[in-house]
Order: sequence, then C-alpha cells, then structure tokens
Amino acid sequence: MQPRRGGHIINIASLAGETYFPGFATYCATKYGVLGFTDAARLESAGTGVVISSVLPTFTNTELTSGIGGTKGLKDAQPEDIAAAIAKLILKPKPRVRVTRLAGIAVQAMKFLPHRAAEAMGHLLGTDQFITRLDVQQRSAYEQRARGH
Repeated sequence: MQPRRGGHIINIASLAGETYFPGFATYCATKYGVLGFTDAARLESAGTGVVISSVLPTFTNTELTSGIGGTKGLKDAQPEDIAAAIAKLILKPKPRVRVTRLAGIAVQAMKFLPHRAAEAMGHLLGTDQFITRLDVQQRSAYEQRARGH
C-alpha cells in the first residue's frame, strides 16, 4: 500500500479494548493489544497515504456472544451495524469508530470517573455479572465449534 501511496486498513477490535470486566481478562487484553497496535501503526504510516482505523463494537448479536446477555440498558449491535460502520469509515476515515454510539459514549464516559465510580457504573450496567449470568446451554453450540468438535 505504501508504494502505491494509498490504502485503508480497518481492524475490528471491541469496546472491551477500552474498558474491562471480570471473566473476560484475556479477551480485554487482546482487544487492548489490537487498539495499541492499530494506533501505533496509524502514527507510523502518517504521510504515506495509508490510513489505519479501528472499529470497536459492543456486544454484537452473533454466535460469539450467545448466552452472555448484553449490557443492561444498552442495545447490542447487529452485524449490519458493524458493516455500516465499516462502509462509512471507508468513505470518511477516522482513527476509531464505536458501535453502538451509545455504548461507546458510556465506555468513554467511564474513563473520566474515578475507578470506584466507573466500576459502580459497570455494576449498574451489569458488566460485572456477565459470567454469573452466562447461559451455558445457550452457549454450548458456540463452545463446541470453538473447540473444533
């Protein structure tokens, strides 16, 4: 892309890369990594004609999130929402796009709160209860496929 002086790399991360919640430490860590890599690569490619962006979905209504339930009071994203965000990003590039917008605002707002207040807000939204609310039966098809069975 750099020799052609043009291109757009779009990495799909997650809002979990900008926040944290119990039971998902590894998932959050990998998404933090995607965001750190993407931001560093974006700065490294500045002036080359290559644009690098991230899409950060909230829980998305796919098999990956089956049985987890979402965040209380916030709508889960649909795959079409993610596709629309990517299409819009191609037309009007920017470093990050959060989907859904409301979930993105909630995550960003929590960064400005003291940790205890942010974690209390997370409790109100149920983000500290994903694992205890997990519906193992509903999630079994995904788990089997993920394990290659």
